[in-house]
Amino acid sequence: MWIIVLAMLGIAPAKGLQEPMLVYPRLLEERSSDGRMVVHVHDDLTLSLRKASVAAPELKVLMVEDGRPVTRFYNGKHIERDLYEDEDKIATVAVRHSRSGVRMEGLVGPSHRIEPLSVSEKSEDGVVAHRIYEIEQKKMLDKTMGHRDKAQDIALNERRLQAREVVPEEVKVEVFIVVDVAHYKTFTNTSVVLQYLCVVVNAANLRYRATSQPRVKLMLTGVEKSEVEQQNKYAFIPKEGYLFDDLTIVQFKQY
Repeated sequence: MWIIVLAMLGIAPAKGLQEPMLVYPRLLEERSSDGRMVVHVHDDLTLSLRKASVAAPELKVLMVEDGRPVTRFYNGKHIERDLYEDEDKIATVAVRHSRSGVRMEGLVGPSHRIEPLSVSEKSEDGVVAHRIYEIEQKKMLDKTMGHRDKAQDIALNERRLQAREVVPEEVKVEVFIVVDVAHYKTFTNTSVVLQYLCVVVNAANLRYRATSQPRVKLMLTGVEKSEVEQQNKYAFIPKEGYLFDDLTIVQFKQY
């Protein structure tokens, strides 16, 4: 099973969010008895991190260079080498060790993200300063669903009964992501984009851990880096920084 996802950067003011929190993560235990890495983020949050995996062995990246389509391949294990998770805290982060200390970037819970500040901003004992930001939680807009007649319901129930007889224990869903122009500009290079998307996809996997019959696991297989000409084929942007979601989804299906 596979799925193509559209990743776009929307710019909108965040109202009513908490002020960013300044923290100094410290590595308490590099490898515990069960192989986990214990990091003290602040007084109310300590993460017990284990290695996570979400990338395919070979990641395909589609892009345009000098007006010509190009396909490049990246080693999945190398891209996700710094990916860790704490399933109890619903946290997934990229953790890097350096002489300046531990540097973490990603999600430290269902509603907060963390990122390091510049290397120059360190505490007296050399710990790297980070900031934790609350993630804006937008409410979903309910939409009226069309009426289904009884015959449709009967057919649907029959298909469900047939599906139960052949459901595997685990379903691996291959995810290919299209990244728009504005979103891609926020990253320094393609490897950083892939590392970021590993964090995003693994965060979704943590939520899917509660599923059963079958278990669902997402696997990142590749990315398309959109150019303006390609983006115009699927994105409906009535004003700079804003995206009309309904029309974009319709156009993206055709794309």
